Amino acid sequence: MSKDPLRDLSQISGIGFTLVSYVLVFTGGGYLLDRLLHTDPWLMVAGVFVGAALGFFFMIRALTAAGRADRDAGEEDEDDTGAA
Repeated sequence: MSKDPLRDLSQISGIGFTLVSYVLVFTGGGYLLDRLLHTDPWLMVAGVFVGAALGFFFMIRALTAAGRADRDAGEEDEDDTGAA
């Protein structure tokens, strides 16, 4: 967590928005392909699963990057206080 709570809130809400948008985009794409190819509802169902998988993948990736950045920032703070 950073010292700015609004920054943390924006990062968390951005991650949630990304997850939802992946699911919606891939579900919509599957729905359109189902209508075009007359394969109701299989491509839409596949779109839900693909969108959820990609959404969770990028969510985990963003969370691990944020955790790594927080850990690195914590180590820098310790180095600054230890030198004084």
